[in-house]
Amino acid sequence: MAERSKFDTVAANYAAGRPDYPAELYDTLANVLGRPLAGLDVVDLGAGTGIASRQLAERGARVTAVELSGPMIGQLAATSPGVRPVRGSATAIPLRDDCADLVTSAQAWHWMDPALAVPEFRRVLRPGGAFAAWWNYTQRDSAWEVEQEERINAAAEPGWRQVSAPFAQDGKELGPDFDLPVTAHAFAWERTVSLDTHLDNLVSKSYVAALSNRDEFLATERAILSEQFPDGHVTERFGTHMVTVVLPSA
Repeated sequence: MAERSKFDTVAANYAAGRPDYPAELYDTLANVLGRPLAGLDVVDLGAGTGIASRQLAERGARVTAVELSGPMIGQLAATSPGVRPVRGSATAIPLRDDCADLVTSAQAWHWMDPALAVPEFRRVLRPGGAFAAWWNYTQRDSAWEVEQEERINAAAEPGWRQVSAPFAQDGKELGPDFDLPVTAHAFAWERTVSLDTHLDNLVSKSYVAALSNRDEFLATERAILSEQFPDGHVTERFGTHMVTVVLPSA
């Protein structure tokens, strides 16, 4: 597959730095489905390096991870035992009809064209199955968080200015003509990580990875944050926004 992903060059940073997702999210998925995740057939679209795929597999699901980027799926395959990696796109899922109880998309749905991707996830879902898409976003209201966002905004392309809010919260995540009820869910949580992990997470963002002066920007961030956090650890605060939809039973 010749098409390249925006994340090909930062796959290792993505694997090292990106946060996972809160346990409450997976409990909510089980509640939405009305059954445990264990034993379910799950297709994870835009699976990246396998963060959500692994968390689903750890809860007993049989997970097929679909990812476009060769470097990203290479990271996934090396670190995700029990997850089946498949190279492919959410807009042309290389799987048979009616093969999944749950289709997920973690931190990836905004890259997809709903006009193409929605019919595809509906095709692979069994009657009564569910689709869920979710996003972590960084909380930015303390002084250091606001200052970092200002530095990112000053460096990034204009199209990537809004880095402290979910990609979508308007009920239109599945497209303006989606014909089934969509339910929104919200979670708040945090993690404390090393400065190196924080910087890996930062550079894995598409708007930072694309900076022409990326190395200089990261060196400046390291210097500033080393003064702000002399013990070498940073507490990152997140919100997670999820939307779910359940297909009608047969």
